Amino acid sequence: MRTLTNTPLFGMFTSYVEGSELMPGNLLAAYDDFVGLLTNLPQDGDTVGQLRRLNYTRIELSFMRQTSDVLKEKRHVLYDVFIDKVLSLLDAEIEMLKECLRHYTDDAGMGMEIRPQGCKRKSALRWNGTDSDLIELVAALMAAGSVDCAEGKKLTIVDVIRVFEDAFNIKINALYTKRGKVFDRCTDSTPFIDSLRKSYIRMLDERLA
Repeated sequence: MRTLTNTPLFGMFTSYVEGSELMPGNLLAAYDDFVGLLTNLPQDGDTVGQLRRLNYTRIELSFMRQTSDVLKEKRHVLYDVFIDKVLSLLDAEIEMLKECLRHYTDDAGMGMEIRPQGCKRKSALRWNGTDSDLIELVAALMAAGSVDCAEGKKLTIVDVIRVFEDAFNIKINALYTKRGKVFDRCTDSTPFIDSLRKSYIRMLDERLA
């Protein structure tokens, strides 16, 4: 809950409203650190928890802003500017999460599953084939017209491979080079698909035995 308030920037804001020593020259670096921390916070799907954290941070900062308004001769315009910037940043983050909740809430029977964009659930699936195997499979699916975009947009093989990467928690490095090697095979152009066919037929034979 206190992740964002336990930062150098909030420490500087606290010193400001308490009338302690000011270091305006360090504000920009502290602000950049705060933005970086906010950007890299874990997106674990707990949207309500994220909103609580952001709201807590905003409430703490809004009270600091109210205190700074009565400092009179001790006020520092640069500190006030950065407090307002952080308040605006928090407001934008809060509104974005609220928008996610409004558009990505799915009623599931008696329960409710919330899966906003940017809060992906990590897949438990694992790809045991090679990168080339996956590229070959995706290319075959697209060639057969088995995969398209619900929005009617034109898909590329790279678009579909990226989806498979998310599904299997993998990252294919040098994708374009590997794709080229798959497509440039002179012989045995579909080794993975051929092995799938053999495995499928063997599975059927075992079930019918």
